[in-house]
Amino acid sequence: MMHHRPPRRRGHGCLGGILVGIAVIAVFCVLLYATNTFNGLKLNIFKLFYQQEYTAEVEAACKEFGVDENLVYAVIHTESGFREDVVSHAGAVGLMQLMPETFQWLQTKTDESLSDDMLFDPETSVSYGCLLLHLLLQQYPEPHTAICAYHAGMGNVSQWLRDPQYSDDGKTLKRIPFPATAHYADKVLR
Repeated sequence: MMHHRPPRRRGHGCLGGILVGIAVIAVFCVLLYATNTFNGLKLNIFKLFYQQEYTAEVEAACKEFGVDENLVYAVIHTESGFREDVVSHAGAVGLMQLMPETFQWLQTKTDESLSDDMLFDPETSVSYGCLLLHLLLQQYPEPHTAICAYHAGMGNVSQWLRDPQYSDDGKTLKRIPFPATAHYADKVLR
């Protein structure tokens, strides 16, 4: 007795399903970014994928200094990975990795007199990190340039902006001579 096989269905199979799934996701992403209707959903999706700790400290400092919360979270993530007890090989301290000298300079703007150990305190680190970002964004309104100054210092960035090799307009950097700063700025902004 001969068994007859049912006729094979010709279709796209597993690959077709994957392609349809990718297309649906792509359309959803376009809609997500193209309309303001999905801003709340977009924020929730970002929160799922990007760590956001110390929300009370970040919200308060961002409100006080007028700095974008997402920028602050990106800096904290890049600088310390949300670890408040980190000290870098260069001596930067805390969540936002401020150098003690920078912290002391920033205190001349707040009329406070805190010890460098206070940089381990999340509220202090975030507050002074936001103050620094605020000052940098006033000095360098283009966020990429301000982030470079956060990493490499205002002196270096101001010098680069005066050099046609690094800036065409004296406001934005077309090239960054420190590879570590270029990588840092890209990582924060990404």
